[in-house]
Amino acid sequence: MEKLTTREQYDEVKARVEQLIAEATAKGMLESDADNAYTQEIAQLSCLMAAYEDEYLNILPLRQKSPLITSIEDYFYTHGMRQKDGARLLGVNESQFSQIMSGRRRISMSFAKRLHSKLGIDADLILEYA
Repeated sequence: MEKLTTREQYDEVKARVEQLIAEATAKGMLESDADNAYTQEIAQLSCLMAAYEDEYLNILPLRQKSPLITSIEDYFYTHGMRQKDGARLLGVNESQFSQIMSGRRRISMSFAKRLHSKLGIDADLILEYA
């Protein structure tokens, strides 16, 4: 099949992908680095499904992280820090920091200042995305 053009075809392919995932999982053949008949067919069918979704279903793209959050994560990654280390460095508890990083809590002015002074994040970036 080269292209899905009906909802019926899409639903059939989706059911097949779910079946393949269940079988591959049960057999331990769905590891992240696996390259086998299951993962190849799942990848192929998933591409067909994605193309159909893009063309016919008007599914919104996944929410993208703000460039500010990405900059914070990049800083921690390059300095070998975990989220709890970052919370400590920035003077907030882990729960608050987790909420900020996931977008569930707004960035306060004092926190924004610490991002700039302690992590060296560009003030313009902070102002635009905080």
